[in-house]
Formats: sequence, C-alpha cells, structure tokens
Amino acid sequence: MPAADIATYLGVRSATYPSIRSDGKRLAFISDHTGFGQVWALDLPSGVPEQVTRHADKVSFVDFAPVGDALIYGMDAGGDERIQFYLLAGGDGAERPLTRRPKIIHIWGGWSPDAKRIAFGANIRDQAFFDVYVMDVATGEETCVFQGDGHFAPVAWSPDGKHLAVIEMRGSLDIDLHLLEIATGKMEKLLQPKGESRHQSVRFARDGKSIFLATDIDRDFLGFARLDLATRKTEWLHAPDWDVEVVRPSRDNARVAHVTNIEGYGNLAIRDMASGKDLKIELPGLGIVPEITWTPDSSAIVFTLNGACRAPDLYRADAATGAVTRLTTSDTKGLKVADFVEPELIHYPTFDGRQIPAFLYKPKTPKPTSGYPTVMIVHGGPESQWLPNFRTEVQFLIAHGYAILATNVRGSSGYGRKYLALDDVRLRPGSVNDLAHANAWLRKHPDIDGHRIAVMGQSYGGYMVLAAITLYPDLWAAGIDFYGIANWLTMLANTGPWRRKQRAKEYGDPELDRDFLIETSPLTKVGEIKCPLLVAQGLTDPRVPPSESEQIVKAVRARNVPCEYVTFPDEGHGFVKLHNRITVHGAVAGFLDRFVGGRPNG
Repeated sequence: MPAADIATYLGVRSATYPSIRSDGKRLAFISDHTGFGQVWALDLPSGVPEQVTRHADKVSFVDFAPVGDALIYGMDAGGDERIQFYLLAGGDGAERPLTRRPKIIHIWGGWSPDAKRIAFGANIRDQAFFDVYVMDVATGEETCVFQGDGHFAPVAWSPDGKHLAVIEMRGSLDIDLHLLEIATGKMEKLLQPKGESRHQSVRFARDGKSIFLATDIDRDFLGFARLDLATRKTEWLHAPDWDVEVVRPSRDNARVAHVTNIEGYGNLAIRDMASGKDLKIELPGLGIVPEITWTPDSSAIVFTLNGACRAPDLYRADAATGAVTRLTTSDTKGLKVADFVEPELIHYPTFDGRQIPAFLYKPKTPKPTSGYPTVMIVHGGPESQWLPNFRTEVQFLIAHGYAILATNVRGSSGYGRKYLALDDVRLRPGSVNDLAHANAWLRKHPDIDGHRIAVMGQSYGGYMVLAAITLYPDLWAAGIDFYGIANWLTMLANTGPWRRKQRAKEYGDPELDRDFLIETSPLTKVGEIKCPLLVAQGLTDPRVPPSESEQIVKAVRARNVPCEYVTFPDEGHGFVKLHNRITVHGAVAGFLDRFVGGRPNG
C-alpha cells in the first residue's frame, strides 16, 4: 500500500477560474479548499486569500463586473446542472439570488460593459430550447431578447452594449455564430462556412468593429482569427495545424493572449497586435492553460496552470516581459510533488494504420515479476480529449502500483475535425476497435502484465468500457463504468430534452438508425461479458439517467458475473463532493485489488 490513502490524495486542493475586480486589487477564483468549489478572493497587494461563499453545492463560475466591485457566480443543486445566478454586490458578504428557477438551466453570457445588465441563455419557454435573455441587475427585471427553437447562448457583449454575439449549438462540430441586436431582436448569422464549423472564445474588439475568436471555419483545426463585422471577412492571425482553444484580447486591445493545444499540452503566447509578433510565455511546468483573464490596466494576464504533477493554481504573466509569478499555492496534504508521475506521450498503431495518441503513466514502485497491472482510461465526450492535467485519483492508483494508459481514440478533440468525425454514428465501432489495439500494444510492452488490464471510463467513456467488454470480452481483467450508456435508445429517450437532438447527431437517430443503435448498445451483447464490473452513478444525473446504470447492473448480475454498484443521491453527471469522491474512488481501488491486483511486487 502507498504511504498515503485515497482521502489524502483527494484532499489535494486547486484554484481555478480567475476573475479580477475592476480596480485590479482583488482576484476572485474558485477553490475546493473545503472539499468542493467555492468562491475565494485574493487581496493582490497583500497576497492574503479568504473564503467568500460557504455552500453545500459546487460553484461553477465566478465573474467580476467590468466596472464597480460586484461579482456574480453560478451554482446548481446536487449536480443537477440547473445553474442559478447569485450576486455579491460588494464582491463578498451576503449574496442575492438573481434567478430562482430550480428546474431551469441558465447559461452565463456575461456582464454588459456598464455592469448594469447581464445576458444569459435559458430553457424557460421549453425544456428543449434555449432562448436569449437580458436582465437588469438592480431590479431583477428580465427580457427575452431572442426566441428560437434551438440551443442559443450569448457569449459576448458589444462595447456599446447594443449587441450580443450569440452561438447556436446545432451539434458539437456544428456551431453557428450570430450577431443579435438587443433592442429589436434582429439576429444575423455572421459566418457562412462551406460546411459545418465551430466558433469559441468570442470577444468583441474595443472599437466594436470586429470580433476576436477561435474558429475552424473551412479548416480542420481551430485558429485564432479576427472577423470584420462590416465585410464579414476573416483574417487569420494564428492558424497552426493544432487547435487554438483560448483567445483573450487585453482591454486596450494592444495584445491578445492565446493558447494552442499541441498534443494535449497548452502553449501560451501573447500577441503584440502592432508588430504581429508573439511573446511565448515560459510556463513553470508542463500542463494545460484552460483559463485566462487580463488585468484591468492590460499590463498582465492571470491564468490557470494545470499539469499532471501540478495541481491547478493561478499565475500572473507580465505582458511586456513574459515573467511569470505564482499567485496561489494549493495544499498538497503533505504529498511530495516529486513522487507524482508525469506521463509519456505515446502513439500506437490501430486497425486502419492510424497512430492513436495516448498517455502512459508508469509507477515508480518496483515492477512485479510479471509486469505492472494496468488501468486503461477512456475519456468522456466523446468530443473531448484526455489531457495531461492533475488527476488525484490517477496519481493514487499509480502510487498503488498500477500503470495507466489514457487513450485519445478516434473521435477525440484536439486533433482536427476529420479525426473528431471518425466515430460518428455508424463509424462508432472503430473507436472501440482502437481500445482493442491499445490493449494489444500494452500486451507487448515489457513493463506491463498483459493479463491484468482493466478498462475504465466515465459518461461516454463508460459506454466505451461496456462496449469494450462486450465486443472484446477476452481482453479485460475488469471494467469500471462511471454513469455510462448501456442502451442508446433509452438514453436518447430519457436524457435531458435539450440534449436529444445534438446527441442524436453524434450517436444516431432513434428512428433512422434504430437497428444500428440496438446493435451497438452494450445491453444487447451483455451475455458476452466475462470480467467483473463496477458501476457508479449519481442519481440526479440529467445527461445519462440512472436507468442506464440500473439496466446494465441488473443484466450482469442476472448472469452471476461479479458486479458492484455505487450510487449517490446528491450527485449528478460527475462526483464533486469530497466525501462521495473518497467513497467511489476507494471502492475503485478495492475493486481493482480484488480482481486485477495492484500491490507492488504482488
């Protein structure tokens, strides 16, 4: 056993989602210091942090007003994803609820430039559709400024407060960008791609004449671009053969910070708009940079750095020199950073000759005679990517004697639109075949015990676990499924109505593709399962309903295959409360020890 238990590992803290007050003297962020995310604030002159909110549920975002000292944060109830907004008028103290609809999802759209209004998307009119709203913060009066039978969400205000940039989510790879005139409700589509395209990280230029954004219009990868609102022409400012995922202009627009995802690692740079040159920010370690905000005087950025051996913390980078200073130091609960394991980026061959990217983590404990037992992890999404960020439960398993292989099978993001589309609808079995080839690669590895390989995933990754142990039942020593999909037809029928159309576009239409969906549902082939299975489920999950887990558990147990089932009444699509995470990951460790064997030299 490792020196520290699972509770110690899960007790490692983090700081994320920075937002700076308009006077530049106070930094708000989200910290899980108390076990799950709450609003904290850091007095920048003194460097003294303090806890601002104390709720029983996780805070999802925090955003200071562009003028004044008010901030707004969002929070759901028990992981149900029905985000409500709360106002802290002075940035601390007693909050005032701005929305009071516990059955409605509210999507944050930002403060108006004068901080008198906010914009948001909400499915008030119909659970299946999101309309656009504007609220007067002082009075709480709200107005529906656009109504449409789709998934609309505001993402940025124009500098004069008269327009909103609005995205329309048709699918994960099909996102339209619109310009909405607030007073009239007139909506114009800003870009006319030849096919489908994505647009994200949208920000208006200071003069209101253009928009900075990350887009893959008529490209395979997301690039950093500027869209001229008069001509509707796109100027590429940085368009590598990797995704530019974050674009943040300074308030004076003299510089733009941007992050490029290269093989999963974040590359941060600041573009000087006058010279067109980039200042690369030398990060203090490998990892990802998911969030950036500028200081009000445009002299520096504050960003989150999250690495495999580095818990998420906040850093400041000087925009002129690139010098980086650390702003928060999260508690590691006595664990030594030097004991954490950095993964090796590898590529393995699959059935059609492609090279599939993956991250291999090898323990520092002595290798057993037969090789390390291994847990293969499949990310959710499926339009997502395993990134080399800090995963306390993964580092615990590694310290416990397990190797980890985290795959980015076909259909993963970060490798271009073509790669993303390789698992769509009837191509889906190919992604499961990629897992079988990952297993074959591991079996040839001199440090791995090919007879002790488990497969683990959450959400869509949970589906991949169930698909792998039904389609390739002889390859796995065990399966671990967190809230995965067992039956495509029941999942599409019972998931949140706002998700059905988008998910059907990825997975298949319940009517047109009915036979295929039945064929590829793990429940259809449950009789093939040979290995023990652990299933974990949050009972308030609006995405993958508990009925999915219940179906597979009942069917597996009926065949007398070992099957453990862990449920949480106060969790949704993901486990966020510390005591629940200790329970579920403790159960995973015990399950693996029983059926796979993870003790060093065991």
